[in-house]
Amino acid sequence: DPVVLVKMVFIQYIFGIRSMRQTIKEIETNVAYRWFLGFGFDDKIPHFSTFGKNYARRFRESDVFEQIFYRILR
Repeated sequence: DPVVLVKMVFIQYIFGIRSMRQTIKEIETNVAYRWFLGFGFDDKIPHFSTFGKNYARRFRESDVFEQIFYRILR
């Protein structure tokens, strides 16, 4: 789901997490992150490589994150 991917990157940037692998580990253990992403306690979090490949495929040539950032600033 592209919305979940964007939310994962949002978590990564807001909380200064440096890697996708660490982001996934944090999401696995943090109930607030799971709630924000729409995952329940028993839901499996995607593997970091799945997250990374989907992120690269969908957003590599995109400035969507920059647009979101500027919209928030406005």
